[in-house]
Amino acid sequence: MVKKLLYFLSVLIVLISIYLTVFELILHTFHSPFNSIIEESTAQNSTWVYLLKQHYITFIELDIFNLHEKRHLLDVKKVFESTYRLWLLSLAFSLLVLIPLIIHKKLKIFSIYLCRTGFTFNILLLILSLNFLNTFTYLHTLLFSKNTWLFPKDSLLIEWFPLRYFQEFFVVFWVLSFLVFLYVKYKKY
Repeated sequence: MVKKLLYFLSVLIVLISIYLTVFELILHTFHSPFNSIIEESTAQNSTWVYLLKQHYITFIELDIFNLHEKRHLLDVKKVFESTYRLWLLSLAFSLLVLIPLIIHKKLKIFSIYLCRTGFTFNILLLILSLNFLNTFTYLHTLLFSKNTWLFPKDSLLIEWFPLRYFQEFFVVFWVLSFLVFLYVKYKKY
């Protein structure tokens, strides 16, 4: 029983590592909705540098935002930094899990369980996405206290990151993670 639990935890660690890797990849490459034109692309690029590159630039460069938006961007930056640290930690633990499996030639069996679990989680994510707005709202209330993520429709953040951006981000995330599990499933070991 303990062995099965440890095995499941190992699968979970690697699964989290895969999901966070896909998330980080998309986060660093997908910055606006498909086919959208950003009027202030320099300001948007500065915003992404602030959010992702771990530079605490002053908001003088981002003076186009009001105080409420700036506070939210700081909160988002903190979430991204925590996610990044969790990703690095999960990669380290994944190596600790995978190296013995490679040495003892048990990677094929592990990959079967990993794919089954990954496909199951992807199906659950797909089901959650059927009510995307409620899921989106719930996640934001968990991550950002006191509705600090709510903005008027004319907010620049809403213009740059409409609901469509998050929906497209999710679709790209879901497809890429699904492709990773397909690759792992059909890889020759």
